[in-house]
Amino acid sequence: MTGKKVVSMTAEIEERFEIILRNIKAYHTNVDENLIRNAFAFATKAHTGQMRKSGEPYIGHPVEVMGLTSNLQLGTHSLCAALLHDTVEDTYVEHTDILEHFGAEVSFLVKGLTKLSKMNFGSREEHQAENVRKLIIAMSKDIRVVLIKLADRLHNMTTLQHMPTQKQQRIARETLDIYTPLSNRLGINWLKIELEDYCLRYLDPDAYHDLARKLQETRKEREIYVNETIRILSEMLNQHSLKAEVHGRPKHIYSIYNKLKKKDVIFEDLYDLTAFRIIVHESSQCYEVLGLVHERWRPIAGRFKDYVAIPKPNGYQSVHTTVVGPQNKRIEIQIRDHEMNAIAEDGVAAHWVYKRGKKSIQKIDAFDWLKEMVQTYTQIDDPKMFLQSVKYELFSNEVFVFTPRGDIMSLPLDATPIDFAYAVHTEIGNQCTHAKVNGKMVSLKHILTNGDVVKIIVKTTQYPREEWLDTVKSSKARTKIRYFVQAEKRNQARNVAVELLKQEIRKRGLRYETLKRRGKIEAAAKELKFQTVPLMLEALGNSRVRLSAIIKILAPETTRTSPIRRFGTKLSSFINKKARSVRFPGFEGDLEATYARCCNPVPGDPIIGFTTRGRGLVVHAKNCSRLANLESERFMVIEWDQLPSQNQTGRSVTVRIVCRDEPGLLAKMSQGFSLRGVNITQAHCRATNNGLATNMFDLSVKNVRQLNEALKIVRKIDGVVSAHRVTS
Repeated sequence: MTGKKVVSMTAEIEERFEIILRNIKAYHTNVDENLIRNAFAFATKAHTGQMRKSGEPYIGHPVEVMGLTSNLQLGTHSLCAALLHDTVEDTYVEHTDILEHFGAEVSFLVKGLTKLSKMNFGSREEHQAENVRKLIIAMSKDIRVVLIKLADRLHNMTTLQHMPTQKQQRIARETLDIYTPLSNRLGINWLKIELEDYCLRYLDPDAYHDLARKLQETRKEREIYVNETIRILSEMLNQHSLKAEVHGRPKHIYSIYNKLKKKDVIFEDLYDLTAFRIIVHESSQCYEVLGLVHERWRPIAGRFKDYVAIPKPNGYQSVHTTVVGPQNKRIEIQIRDHEMNAIAEDGVAAHWVYKRGKKSIQKIDAFDWLKEMVQTYTQIDDPKMFLQSVKYELFSNEVFVFTPRGDIMSLPLDATPIDFAYAVHTEIGNQCTHAKVNGKMVSLKHILTNGDVVKIIVKTTQYPREEWLDTVKSSKARTKIRYFVQAEKRNQARNVAVELLKQEIRKRGLRYETLKRRGKIEAAAKELKFQTVPLMLEALGNSRVRLSAIIKILAPETTRTSPIRRFGTKLSSFINKKARSVRFPGFEGDLEATYARCCNPVPGDPIIGFTTRGRGLVVHAKNCSRLANLESERFMVIEWDQLPSQNQTGRSVTVRIVCRDEPGLLAKMSQGFSLRGVNITQAHCRATNNGLATNMFDLSVKNVRQLNEALKIVRKIDGVVSAHRVTS
């Protein structure tokens, strides 16, 4: 590029800067023009010699970001930050330079906008997660950070055509996943619309250009319809002496694209391509106008939404209705006052306009979700999980429910009482057992709907279950449950480790408690480079350290002692009963355990371990009725060992078979069990007064599959009424 052309383009950028500055001074009489000019000169010097992919001088980008930021009508410090936002990342400038020349407020905004590109990350996903995490934390302290960032992203999207195709799609996908829903949550509708359309242009260019062409072809016809509908609405309002503005606008391309996909129709069959907006002077007039619209045109059932009475979390307020309008076409009408309209278009940015004294505006708690995001998401270490949680939070549609006291709570669509409980308080969520919705008892899986009154029933012995993760919809509930479950798994790993150590130490004639009291366990942890004993135990339980390595330190001089000879008959009995077919996930060593007699689990049954004091690990079936009376903190996740064993012994189970009291049936049932290799170890048969017989069989089976196949054969025998396994 010739120097002459660069000079010409630089002059154009300077002229563009002056135009933007004049527009800023028109809406912001107190703007510090000198500080903004200094920021422009500083940024121009810092970016000297740098060019965009388009071939334009780099300084053009910060100037356009300042222009978009000015559309949000932000103040001097925000405009300076927009001009300086890339200086620290892409030039020799340091944060201290920004602080020295422009002060702490501008420095903070620039720091919040600076990407983490100079740091080393393990993957692109981790890099993106850290950028988004930093952005969320910064915007929770000052919302202007994300407003400038959105302006920056929008201008980058306008110049995306100069990037390689693969990068275009990656940036467009990131924008659609993070920045577009973020602009929606902040209520900045015009910015959201532009971002969505640019994203579609690069993610599905064929669909974008096809829709753009069809909209252009039908533009004249739609303009006639829009003007006619506006005329009818305006006359109706004038007849009732209601002063209001009436507007009609075509829906943007991405919105139409989504409707076509959702409804699975073609463009020609889509009826609602235009939305109408009525802006009244007083909020009370919204409902008056609504009544007139419904009186004139038939409303569509289920398409009325009152966001005036119940605003969206981003502060959006409006009354929405869909009616059968002129020419029997469905039209959507939005009714709001001027302040509602300002917030609907500019969202949180509208607060700065009214703050400067143009008008007073009702306080809207539009930032509570930001505080919630910071408290919740900064606890998530895994980058992939973090990004998924943020995307889920930003994309979630809302359902509005009430507490028993009448407070409104916003939850994601299809939320459950568990989501509600965690929204109230983490401890309420942890301890919830049931819920009452509109006065009726419901399960924790119940789907909440708009207007439900929800009351949570708690129990101090309750604790979060991992299966709740399959039910909950809110990111807060998901994060808190996952945090608790992970903590429980760490505890389980430690409990397993203690049992393993106790068993191995006993074989050497020693006691775990004695070694612990003498400080030997702590010394072993330090020698193996663990900061604490619990960390060593957790590593042992998760197979990150060998059991032999710890034993070598704890008992270097000892040899194994026969446990039967040392402890006598009692331990001998225990060893004979122990279960060698269960394992702790991630641990490859032997895990000694006993089967619980109350539920008598069989390989293949869902099981859970319980660490007893003195008896070691006891294996229970997950549906065992006794589990409710046991200490939850002593439960641990275990599983059946899938490795085949030539010496696999049978497990004893009891089944009850009810049949007709007829000769020969007992022999047929015995033959049925034999067909599946099931041995009958004991049988008790008793005839009843109604011509039936009840038969109790003790069977020896290898696994639950073998048992179920045998019972299936027996149930098919003519004369058998029922055949079921007996459990606790």
